[in-house]
Amino acid sequence: MKTIAVYIKEKIKNHQRFIYNQIVHIKRFRMIVLGPFDQTKDTQYPFKNFYNIDKIDDLQKFFHEMNVIAIHAHHGAHAVEILPVAEKYKIPLIVSIRGRDGSAEPEIIEQSMKRYVSLKEYGAMFIPVCEYLADGLKRMGFPEEKIHVLYGGIELDLFPFIEHTLPKKGEIRILSVGRLVEKKGHEALIHAFNLIHFLYPNARLHIIGEGQNKQKLAALIDQLMLNDAVILRGALTSPQIAEELKKAHIFCLASQKASSGDVEGIPNAIKEAMSIGIPIVTTLHAGIPEIMKHLETGYLTTEKDVLALARGFLYYIENPGVWRSITRKARAVIEEKFDFKKQIKEQERLYSLIQSMKTDSRSSERLE
Repeated sequence: MKTIAVYIKEKIKNHQRFIYNQIVHIKRFRMIVLGPFDQTKDTQYPFKNFYNIDKIDDLQKFFHEMNVIAIHAHHGAHAVEILPVAEKYKIPLIVSIRGRDGSAEPEIIEQSMKRYVSLKEYGAMFIPVCEYLADGLKRMGFPEEKIHVLYGGIELDLFPFIEHTLPKKGEIRILSVGRLVEKKGHEALIHAFNLIHFLYPNARLHIIGEGQNKQKLAALIDQLMLNDAVILRGALTSPQIAEELKKAHIFCLASQKASSGDVEGIPNAIKEAMSIGIPIVTTLHAGIPEIMKHLETGYLTTEKDVLALARGFLYYIENPGVWRSITRKARAVIEEKFDFKKQIKEQERLYSLIQSMKTDSRSSERLE
C-alpha cells in the first residue's frame, strides 16, 4: 500500500480534532505521522504510526521502506519547515492551507509571499479549506493548477440535528466557540450581548475557548458589569462542545480580520452549529459566505458591527417561528457539502492525483 507521510511541527491541539480525523480515517493509503518530538501516552490524539523525524538515522531508507509517495503538511508553517527534506529526497509535498496561511490581505501579503517563494515552486499540491483562501493563494502567485479546495468535514453523528426552540422562561443561552484571539471577534460579541442583556436580563453568553486575549476579555466583562451574565468556559473537547450546542439557543461567531491580516477559512465551529441545528449569527468574513446565506441558513452581519450583531440576536428572539426553516436548511448544507465521510473520499482522490503524477514522472524518466 502506498504511504502518505503527514508532517506536524507540533502536537495536535485540543481544538484540532479535524486534522486528526483527516489523518486517521484515510483508508486507501497507509498514513504515518512524522514530527520533531516524541509522542506521549497522555495525548488526546494518539497515532498508531508516529515517528520522531529527528531520531530517524537514514531518511532516504526510511522513505523507501515505507513506500512514501508524498508528504502532507497541514499548515503553511509546517510545510516551510519540512520543505528541505521533501526537496532533498524528491518527495512531492502537499500543503493544507488554513486561515492565516492563505491570507492575501494587505497587512500580511508581502510577508506571506516572501515566506512561500520556494514552496510555490516545489509544492506539488495546495489544499485550501475554502474558495476564499484559494483566491488568496492565486493572488500570491501560486500555480492555479496545483490548487484544490478541500472543505473540512463535520462528523454528522457527533453533531446530530436537534430541533432548537426559544425557551418560554428561564435562561436564553447564547453560545460562542472559538480561540480567544482577535480574529474571533469576541470583543464585538460581548458589546453586542450587552445591548441584548439590557432588553433581556435572562440572556446569558457562554464563550468556549482559550487564548491570549482571555485577560483582556475578562476585563471587558468586568467593565460592563456582566460578570453574572458572560461566562468564559475555557477549552472543551469536541464531544463536550456538541453537548453545549445542544443546550444553547443561539450561536454566534463574530469573526473579523485581525490587525495582523489574520483571517478565518470557514470556522469549524460554524459548521458544527449548523449541523446540530442551532440558529446562528455570524459575519460576512473570509469563507463564511460560502457556507451561509443571510436569512436563509443564518444571520450574517458586517465585521465588527456591534449593532448588527445585536439585531441578529433580536431577530431570532423576536421571530422564533423562523428557527425551524433556517436550521433545517443549514443542516442540509452540511450534509451535502461538509459531510466528513464525503470529504475523506475527496481527500483520498486528491492523494490519488499525486500518486498518478509520481507514476507519470517515473515513466518519463525511464523513457529518457
